[in-house]
Amino acid sequence: MALTPLDIQNKSFSTKMRGYNQDEVDDFLDMIVRDYEDSIAKNRELEKSLKHSEEKLEYFNELKEALNQSIVVAQDTADKVKSSASKESEVIVTSAQNRADELISNAMQKANLLTTTAEDKAKEILTDATSKARQLAAETNDLKKKTRVFHQQLLLLLETQIDQARSGDWEEVLKPMSSYVGDGHEILKEVLANELDNDASLAVDSGEPIITPEPQDEDMGLTIDIPELIKSDED
Repeated sequence: MALTPLDIQNKSFSTKMRGYNQDEVDDFLDMIVRDYEDSIAKNRELEKSLKHSEEKLEYFNELKEALNQSIVVAQDTADKVKSSASKESEVIVTSAQNRADELISNAMQKANLLTTTAEDKAKEILTDATSKARQLAAETNDLKKKTRVFHQQLLLLLETQIDQARSGDWEEVLKPMSSYVGDGHEILKEVLANELDNDASLAVDSGEPIITPEPQDEDMGLTIDIPELIKSDED
């Protein structure tokens, strides 16, 4: 059984002759009691501290175990999340690839449709323009033919008119009135001569110029080169 400070303090020794000094022994025992009490107090503090440390150690061990379990759960969760994310990303990538392929296919179809439509429209416009050009060329050729016929008819008409102008009938028409009067009508000749003189006098009095017919060339100065006109028209 462990000694207590009170046991040490109450301890008594028998006395003998020439034994130890009782006061010194008591003083020493008092010192031992105080030291023993201090040691006991420190031991109790150490026991409390040890118990507290053990409690903390147990708490930390429990916390460590909980943390280990949490780490395991977290690792497992992370693995599951990683696996799920990987699968989800694969699904997203596959879906995006399929969507992209679909968009590209639709875009190519639309582009082909637009190209085909544009080509058909261009062919239609080209065909229509070619048809109109041919029609215009035909109308132009027809108009040229009609113009050529009209020109030939005009030339023929002008030639006819020129031939008529060159005929001797005009000389007969343009003869003076006196030439139609015979030699037996001297009085009528004098009357006509007087009328001509009166007309000339009136013209002088009025200040108007007297117009004297001048001889005209036989073709009246008109010369038309028909072959040259036809050639220029055909060009």
